[in-house]
Amino acid sequence: MSPNLVGWLKRRVAGDTSTDTVGIRGAGASSQANFGDPIDVSDLLFSVKREPASYRAIFQVAHDIFAKWFKVVDVSEKPNPDFDRLVQKVLGALNAKEVYTQAAVFERLFGWSIIALTFVDYGKDLGSPVERPQEIHNLWAYSVLSVDVQSVDEEKDAESIRFGLPVLYTLRRQGTGQAKLHYTRVIHLATRLLDHRYKGIRVIEPMYDDETIFRNIRWGMGQTMYRVGGGFPDVEIQGATKRRLDELDASQQFKSLHARTYFLHDEKTKLEFKGVAGKALNPEPYVNSCMEQLSMATSIPLAIMRGAQAGALAGSDVNEREYFKFISDLQASYESAIWQLIDLLMETGQIPKVEDYEIQWNGGFELNELDRTAAALNNARSDQIYSAWLTVNELRARMKPPLKALSGPEGNVIPGLLQKQEPFSQSQNVTEDKKIEENRNKPS
Repeated sequence: MSPNLVGWLKRRVAGDTSTDTVGIRGAGASSQANFGDPIDVSDLLFSVKREPASYRAIFQVAHDIFAKWFKVVDVSEKPNPDFDRLVQKVLGALNAKEVYTQAAVFERLFGWSIIALTFVDYGKDLGSPVERPQEIHNLWAYSVLSVDVQSVDEEKDAESIRFGLPVLYTLRRQGTGQAKLHYTRVIHLATRLLDHRYKGIRVIEPMYDDETIFRNIRWGMGQTMYRVGGGFPDVEIQGATKRRLDELDASQQFKSLHARTYFLHDEKTKLEFKGVAGKALNPEPYVNSCMEQLSMATSIPLAIMRGAQAGALAGSDVNEREYFKFISDLQASYESAIWQLIDLLMETGQIPKVEDYEIQWNGGFELNELDRTAAALNNARSDQIYSAWLTVNELRARMKPPLKALSGPEGNVIPGLLQKQEPFSQSQNVTEDKKIEENRNKPS
């Protein structure tokens, strides 16, 4: 504890209010980051632990990115229909969903993170490149609290495509000392690169100053309620002498005076609670300003940032759609880290090799009943239109999820051509016979 803080506490205990401050300076007593000051790891940890907006922007967003998971679809000319099932079985055994979620938490909080892979391979040690990998045993997510890259371990060859990127990571594990980890044994996550080759912008960084303001506003509001929000007693004694006032003060009747206590007095003594009604500054415009800035910094809609949807159903759906559009954009930024793992699993033979595949994220936004019904009706109308020139198998392939093609000749039928019509030849014969009969009955 700093000497200045000790002195402040002593003065507060002694009842000196002349040193009242704004309460906190961004990250509390253990960190001195003021508005506009650089922030370090301790500030980030304090913010995510104590600031609701930071917690939401780090933890909730990271969990929403991977909550619904994804499908891995074989898009080769002859796709393997069981490919996703086989991939998910291996990813589940590796606890991939939880590891990627935790790695995303670390990456959003600290700007970058890694997933370390435990291989069965012919490499000499962890600091050597992976050689002939046989199997991936485990995945582990690490943050900057336990992993770092020393400058001597960055690629120095200007001709290399990895110039400036890590060659070796220094891994610090409690009780086991340090270990060097080669980059071929690592999946590196950094989705917001700007002024560094492999360390991205920390999500809290553009939020921190506004959170500092907001935190001080909240502190001030709490102090206002605590000090004068419930009113303070104003005792008026008509004609009282100083001696009489001193006697009343010494009687301790006013020591714990509040709404649930009482004060005995005669007709010359009046007790009244006075507060700041009509005099305190309205905090709402300032709170709203901070919330809007935090919403801008995180791309999270204001209603969701507050933890509640808009009052109307339509407004709620709009906020939710906007939020999950933001989540969808973030999912795309993590796909390269997923491809890296799947490619390695194909190399080790833990999943079958395919020519090409794609990641299909399961959507987080869910339509309400009315919108689902309308969407189903529109899809049915669309299928009816397409049936005029598409075959049954082509229509089945358009379904979500796609249906298997029919093996028989019925799969190649175009439904639009099977509409019931009166045979042309029969209709033509009836018409011609009628004309002949009419001509016979005409007078010559």
